Amino acid sequence: MKGLFELAYFLGYSLDKGRKSKNAKSLPVPVISVGNLTTGGTGKTSLVISLCRFLKDKGYNVAVLTRGYKGDLPGPVLITEGMSAKEAGDEPVMMAKKLPGIPVVKGADRYEAGLYAGALSKGANAGPPELFILDDGFQHWRLKRDLDILLLSATDPFYLEKLIPVGSLREPLSAMERADLIVVSKAREVPGGYEKEIRRYNAHAPIYPAWYEADGVTCCATGTAYPVDCLRGKEVFAFAGIGEPYSFRQSLMEAGAVIKGFMEFRDHHMFNQADIGRIKKRAGGLWIITTEKDIMRLRDFCAGETGFYCLSVKMRAGDGFYDEVLKKAGARP
Repeated sequence: MKGLFELAYFLGYSLDKGRKSKNAKSLPVPVISVGNLTTGGTGKTSLVISLCRFLKDKGYNVAVLTRGYKGDLPGPVLITEGMSAKEAGDEPVMMAKKLPGIPVVKGADRYEAGLYAGALSKGANAGPPELFILDDGFQHWRLKRDLDILLLSATDPFYLEKLIPVGSLREPLSAMERADLIVVSKAREVPGGYEKEIRRYNAHAPIYPAWYEADGVTCCATGTAYPVDCLRGKEVFAFAGIGEPYSFRQSLMEAGAVIKGFMEFRDHHMFNQADIGRIKKRAGGLWIITTEKDIMRLRDFCAGETGFYCLSVKMRAGDGFYDEVLKKAGARP
């Protein structure tokens, strides 16, 4: 039985879902939602970037609709690489940087953001969006979607979690039944026991693994890019303010880095000069390396810091995943 706090959250969640779902609106082209069941740490942003690149390579005009968590700018607004994380949120700025030519539109109401994205494209060479990617959309009830992709982390046993605020579940586990595709991130193969737990709640959705691969290192002060092989045997000090810092640490180790120290901050932590001082003191002259998402919140502080680097990663998905997305979204092949 749910505790008092979980019960209070569940009642509020149910009322909110019912009210917003009743008035949900549709955009004129297919909407593919990428979301999760828990609070952060599953790799949504990385999968959105990977999916957008695949669709662009297939010849689609695609646009991203995102909430822009912790971004001050009211939506809808087109995100550009030059915006700060305080203005737009760290994830939207990172997506805008890594997805040149693909509009990233921030807005609390993703239906309005979609209309805005369509209006922006009028007269553009690329034409209007043919597909929308709804970032963090599994609980966005105000917009109808044609495909719900649910991410679960292989390193987080969701079936042991409780609802917010006691645990990290945004919804009861029964909500998994809504998913059309399920991606188990941070795993090259879906663990058998994990798949069995998923099938207790969703018997129909294809399940795919997805994993990170490090693909480069960038000096934050100069913008100089280095191959990921430069980390092999390199002693580094690392830090991260992301939902699941273990995955970043794992990527560094797989790249061959020797991690001599590691600092963890809360997800979306807004860094300040005092944080930079603490990090440099702990590093003691070693290369300081962090994530691409964290760098979006550090650019103002690291402009002249030649010892700061970021690790770029890409997400790979299991065979057949992308083709299944196109098929289930009802898009052209």
